This record gives sequence, C-alpha cells and structure tokens, in this order.
Amino acid sequence: MEAVMQMELFPSANEDEIKYARLLLYRYARMRNAVNVLNSRATLTVKEKKVLEEYQRKTEGVELAISMIIEDDVRKVMEFRFIRGNTRWGTVKRFSSITDRSIDRRVVKGVKSVAETLKLIDII
Repeated sequence: MEAVMQMELFPSANEDEIKYARLLLYRYARMRNAVNVLNSRATLTVKEKKVLEEYQRKTEGVELAISMIIEDDVRKVMEFRFIRGNTRWGTVKRFSSITDRSIDRRVVKGVKSVAETLKLIDII
C-alpha cells in the first residue's frame, strides 16, 4: 500500500526558515530606513531600484506577519522589539510586569509565527 502524504493548510516553518525570519526581524529597521531613503530620491540606479523593491517587499511582509500574530501580548512584544527597533533590555524594561524569560518565550513564539506567515506569503 502506498503512503498517503497529508498537506498542511498553513505550512509549518522549519528551523532554517525560522532562522531566516529572525534575520529579517533583526534587519528590519535597516531595511525600512533604506526604503525611506531610496523613496525620497528623485532618480535611482538599476541596482537601487532592485534593492528598493526587495526591501519594500520584505519589510511589508514582516509588518504584515507581525500584525497577524493572534496573541496580543506576543504581538505587542514583537512590535516594540523589532518594528520600533528597541533592544532586548529596553523591551524587558518596557514590559516590566513580565519576567525577562517570559519576554524571551514570547519572542520565540513571535518569530515562529512570523516565519510561518512569511512562508505562507512566499517571502521565505
């Protein structure tokens, strides 16, 4: 008898995809700044246009993925930490009612959720 493969409706992210999502989150502020600077320029080279399109697609994907996180506390931590560009220590201080280890667990959950959304919308 042949084995039956079951497809997932919402595909799970593997370890490499989660690492890539984390990388995108850490680079988000830099990419967003590059998009803003390149959009303000009158003329762009071919390479600058290519970078603008790629960074714009990735930053919009990250923003969408974070906004789609269902758990409110996880979404707030992810927005504060990555979208606003705060450090881990700043995040721990901002959410002082939550322990630093709980913040770390929320970030891990958030990164996994972001990776799955980015995979779903074909950025990963």
